[in-house]
Amino acid sequence: MELSIALYIVIILAFLFFLLALGTWIGFALYGTALFALMFLGRGNMHTILGSLLFNSVDSYTMVALPLFILMGLLLIKSGSSDPLFRGVRKILSPFPGGMLHANIIACSFFAACSGSSTATTVAIGGVSYPELMKYGYDRKITLGSIAAGGTLGILIPPSIMMIIYGSITGNSVGKLFIGGVFPGLTLAGLFILWIIIASLIHPEWMPKREPFGRDYPKKVLSGLADMWPVFLLIALIMGTIYGGLATPTEAAAIATVISFLLVVFYYRKFSAKMLVEAVKETIFLTTMMMLGIVGARALGMALSMLQIATALSNFVASLPLNRYTIWAIIVFIYALLGCLIDGTDLLIVTTPVFYPIVTRTLGFNPIWFGVVLVVLLEMSLITPPVGLNLYVTHSIGGGKNLQDTIQGIIPFMVAMFVCIAILTVFPDIVMYLPNRMGR
Repeated sequence: MELSIALYIVIILAFLFFLLALGTWIGFALYGTALFALMFLGRGNMHTILGSLLFNSVDSYTMVALPLFILMGLLLIKSGSSDPLFRGVRKILSPFPGGMLHANIIACSFFAACSGSSTATTVAIGGVSYPELMKYGYDRKITLGSIAAGGTLGILIPPSIMMIIYGSITGNSVGKLFIGGVFPGLTLAGLFILWIIIASLIHPEWMPKREPFGRDYPKKVLSGLADMWPVFLLIALIMGTIYGGLATPTEAAAIATVISFLLVVFYYRKFSAKMLVEAVKETIFLTTMMMLGIVGARALGMALSMLQIATALSNFVASLPLNRYTIWAIIVFIYALLGCLIDGTDLLIVTTPVFYPIVTRTLGFNPIWFGVVLVVLLEMSLITPPVGLNLYVTHSIGGGKNLQDTIQGIIPFMVAMFVCIAILTVFPDIVMYLPNRMGR
């Protein structure tokens, strides 16, 4: 790598971390770094192109899906729809090894397919399940671990806000990213469930005695499915219309949001003007923050490209005497390390302009595959100390006492995430099977 390029990288990173250390919002820090790089490191009036970027970065039909999915999730959370969902899953799974702990994972998987937010999923399911599990005598550590890990499925199982942001930054199909996340999401949920089963067999003292299936079990199953049907309806609408080519992600988001509103009004009967105003306010705030981050990421990506930094990094990685899987393993390690220090959304926005060309062009991995696997890596950042958001949300759900219990409970689920990444690397068709067969 040329000395001038290496010096540019050091200066840009130093300036970015300086702004972040001052507490600057991530979007402004990224855009400010891009402006600094193009004004003082570039040639000519390169920074003048950033004016049009402010508008063009968010002038996207696909981006309309972002506030719609956020609003849909908030309507469901504030209506209390997680209560019957958890109740229904519990009726079906309580006789199995691990019992009601599986309800955390399954309920989170279903709720994630409606909310698209990990924090929302953790709060909605954990707030209902934790008191119940403690009442029945489940071990505190594995209970908190299952809540935190299950909540991370919110950014993997479609619709995923992270995938919308990744697709917007890189220009890839959000619909294909959504569909590509289905099997990996089920794979990761399956690995979480597998650990709970193993733990229940090795440490039976962690859980109460299993409930027998009994003659009335079929009735419990039907009753549980009746509690869960609104969630099945939303999943079918979102995934079915996108996969069948009947609707774009934005159109599917609009339909699902309307259905969610109708469910809150006529099925759950918990609609109020105050609830709607709160949901709209939170939607506006979250959408604005994410839009600013996207603008900043695109600006920095353009600066890196115009200064030939992205090309130089790609050429440098290609020249290393290592095969692409070894380099990919190093990148995974870097993400795991950064995830201990940076929030998942910020990590996605900051690193995508740098690693995307390396992974997709130099190493030759499919961009849809990388987007889905990247989301799994970002999930780890949600539960790794010291900044893992889901870690502290779960800690609060557990009463805010003894953070070590939550951390110890999370560790086996983190191992499951690494195993999932290894499986997706060895068998990329798990991600690509459905996207390759989409209608459009």
